[in-house]
Amino acid sequence: MSTSLIQPVRRSAPMMGSVVSVHVHDDAPSALIEVVVSEVIAELEKYESMFSTFRRDSEITRVNRKELHVLDASQEVVDVLDACFFLEGTSDGAFSSRRVDGTLDPAGFVKGWAVERASRRLDAAGLKHWYVSLGGDMQMGDPPPHSHLQDGWKVGIANPARSGEVVAALSMLRGAVATSGTAERGRHLVDPRDGTASEYWSSVTVTGPSLTWADAFATTACVIGSEGLDWVHRFEGYAAMGVRPDGTLVTVRR
Repeated sequence: MSTSLIQPVRRSAPMMGSVVSVHVHDDAPSALIEVVVSEVIAELEKYESMFSTFRRDSEITRVNRKELHVLDASQEVVDVLDACFFLEGTSDGAFSSRRVDGTLDPAGFVKGWAVERASRRLDAAGLKHWYVSLGGDMQMGDPPPHSHLQDGWKVGIANPARSGEVVAALSMLRGAVATSGTAERGRHLVDPRDGTASEYWSSVTVTGPSLTWADAFATTACVIGSEGLDWVHRFEGYAAMGVRPDGTLVTVRR
């Protein structure tokens, strides 16, 4: 069958305070695709139940209530907190898994990590042409050939200052793109070191192979401020661009 005639399978669900969308463009039995997509969403729901600070029964909430020691938590929680500890060190504290009041909250890391992990089910099932998006951040397989997307998935970078306006358009192959800032959730980023609002960037977008790190790097770069884009470029395979409050797009060349 020609890929251009394939009707993509699309599924959406509320997730982590936003919406997750799974799109599959493979020439494969629809029943198989539906099962795998359901598994992806179910895995994300599992992670939400583990990490949400809004759920009284989540492991993070139980750690904060001192009902569960971190070392007794699930391996997923331990792995996420280890990664957060690494990121805190390499960013001189601009990233932290704790709020200013000391409450444990790895939300700035979990979203990208969860999407990347869950999306591996698509690769494991032999599916090649797909993407998973949560709150606008995407982990992507190969774009479908013989279609208008064959040169890459089309990703628009929103202008946070003007609803509906796009300041840049990317053509992405397999990999990830994440944006942190005010376009999706309003002003929500603070410097964990002193509690001040992060206002230098309206948004930072990071591309690279892994949504786990693209998402975390975008959040951290927003907090770092004027040096944030250069900080991202220290990491091999990742690139960043930022939008200033007046809508100016800033890019950095290696």
